[in-house]
Amino acid sequence: MLLLALLALSIAPTAFAQGGDITRGSQIYDANCAVCHGPTGQGRVGVNLSQDWPAIDPTAFTRAVIEQGVTGTAMPGWSQQYGGPLNDQDIEDVVAFVASLSGGRSEMAPTATPLPVTPVPTVAGATGDPSLGLVLFKENCAMCHGEGGQGVSGAKLTDVFSSINPQQFVRATVADGIQNTAMPAWSQAKGGPLDEKQIDDISAYIISLNKQAQENAPTPTPTPTAAPAGASGTSIWVILLVIVIVIAIVVAIMALSGRQKSPPS
Repeated sequence: MLLLALLALSIAPTAFAQGGDITRGSQIYDANCAVCHGPTGQGRVGVNLSQDWPAIDPTAFTRAVIEQGVTGTAMPGWSQQYGGPLNDQDIEDVVAFVASLSGGRSEMAPTATPLPVTPVPTVAGATGDPSLGLVLFKENCAMCHGEGGQGVSGAKLTDVFSSINPQQFVRATVADGIQNTAMPAWSQAKGGPLDEKQIDDISAYIISLNKQAQENAPTPTPTPTAAPAGASGTSIWVILLVIVIVIAIVVAIMALSGRQKSPPS
């Protein structure tokens, strides 16, 4: 009975996975998964997906991992049921594509076209090329932090960084990651895919993104302060009192001057 149950378990998911669209799955994979697992599933900060999985039903195992994620790692749950962006058909398509990776990337799943380099102004004092950093950011960071750094599942990058040296802070975070979060270490020294120059370029772009957001922020309009109740009337009385005092002083000076000019009788 156990053998029959396992057989049924293996047949049903496999048949269902065969309904997945490998071409569409490759597009979803490139947009969401390649950043960690590589375009051919060879592994980057994520595991190698082109290997054979030690499971009775690799397809069901792959589906469960994609849907639910892996607790305690940078692998989140991608299904809508677990708070992710992918519906059931999306996941079936990705599963079909991942299942095809054991023989290399097929002709049904062409590799994504490389992104063009767009000029990005360099922030004074920053090191690295922010234009190359933009390409690297889109390839490695945008799916979590958003195309404009506005934050998706990852942190918002347009706020001011509370650091004396913001670029060094960003660089260290990218290189080393953050423990117990979905932010992995990206430097090759920590097992990631990026070299020192690439991390400099990404941090230079993030700093320019941060500065641009601050420059584009609307200037707050000062709120006029209302005068205290009765202040206007008090001011008028003060002015009148000053005028009276000035007039009195002028009259006194004129009277004193006239008395000094009068001839003795």
